Amino acid sequence: MSRATDCYGRLRAVLRREPLLPVLVVVLLGLAASYHEFATVANFRNIAVQASPLIVAAVGMTYVIMTAGIDLSVGSMLFLAAAIESSRAVVGLPTAVVFAVICATGVLMGLLNGVAVAFTRVPALIVTLATMQVFRGAGGHVTGQQNIDLPANLRGIGTGSLLGVPTPVLIAAAVALGGGFVFSRTTFGRYVQAVGSNPDAAVNAGLPVRRVLVGAYAVAGLLAAVASLTQTARLGAVQPSIGQGFELTVITAVVLGGTTLFGGRGSIGGTVLGALVLTTVQTGLVFSGASPYVFDIVRGSVLLAAVLAAGARWRKLAHAVGLTGRGRPSRDGRYGGATSA
Repeated sequence: MSRATDCYGRLRAVLRREPLLPVLVVVLLGLAASYHEFATVANFRNIAVQASPLIVAAVGMTYVIMTAGIDLSVGSMLFLAAAIESSRAVVGLPTAVVFAVICATGVLMGLLNGVAVAFTRVPALIVTLATMQVFRGAGGHVTGQQNIDLPANLRGIGTGSLLGVPTPVLIAAAVALGGGFVFSRTTFGRYVQAVGSNPDAAVNAGLPVRRVLVGAYAVAGLLAAVASLTQTARLGAVQPSIGQGFELTVITAVVLGGTTLFGGRGSIGGTVLGALVLTTVQTGLVFSGASPYVFDIVRGSVLLAAVLAAGARWRKLAHAVGLTGRGRPSRDGRYGGATSA
């Protein structure tokens, strides 16, 4: 009896920490009951592989949103990283060097976003909207808006496997575990949560707010580049349309996983579940023969619900502390936010 009680208590704790888990289970069971071909090992493997680039990029986005920021350029960063990977100056280099160059490119793009957000009063929404266009245009210039096939040595990261587990899934698992460890067990992770929870208090406590912001965006850039490596390797080519709309899917996965748009609260585990739910729903729509635009409706509805919920939460909080009508947006778009220190 005590063992059963202990198991029940642990299950309740898990569900309280990750409320999206039963949602994923219900979606999987519903689709398995509706479509006989859905509940196969091959299909579940396909879902995991398709979700892998999304999980990788969404882990980076979690850090950004946790600081109460946003990054609309993640899809364009993915495209520019892919374009550079396929360029003549890089594609002929040893595989390890190519991967290192692409990762460094991702970090540089993230640093550009982070420095602009941290050292100016321009909202992250505007900064990353601008860099989204810059990165997309640069990628189009490099590729000439043409499909470019990748050599076999650059495809292994997307098509290989280890002990039967696809390489993209292993990469996504490693990124999620590493991101979760940094988020919950390191000083940087605690600083990210502190800056997002209360930027004024973080400044007053002497935290390196600007460096934390720059670091969060650099992580997002790095992981966008890693997602690009797995995505292009799986496709075997760089396409001009790669990454279009990807930023909305990434942001949706993060907010669906429970990370608040006001920052300071969220989890990597929730983000992973959010990515899996979105990918499962998208696969279910394919099985149903529905229009692909239905997924856009689902994705947009989730984002709209998150924005409305965040707005309602802010109004309730502002009313409770007597800020209604007196606050004004800070650099990161929140009322009463601090200028960086």
